[in-house]
Amino acid sequence: HGLLHHLDDGDARKLFRLARRALQPGGRLVTFDGCYTRDQSAAAKLFLSLDRGRHVREAAAYEALARTAFEHVCSFVRHDLIRVPYTHIIMECTS
Repeated sequence: HGLLHHLDDGDARKLFRLARRALQPGGRLVTFDGCYTRDQSAAAKLFLSLDRGRHVREAAAYEALARTAFEHVCSFVRHDLIRVPYTHIIMECTS
């Protein structure tokens, strides 16, 4: 929960590979992070820019990192999960 946007691309790829090796057959990795989108509000972009994580990405970039280790990546981008304007991506990764 909220880890990937703190990792650079190299460390994120390592995390995905480690998770893939650690999961049993049929297992899944679910991630939840802040995400930039083209249609998000200026306030949501501001809150994301103030996050301590220095690697907030767009959805396609998170998905590309996940696909370096997982065959199936399903993502959902949500703008309505908390009371303040913020955009999240939730990914479900399975092999």
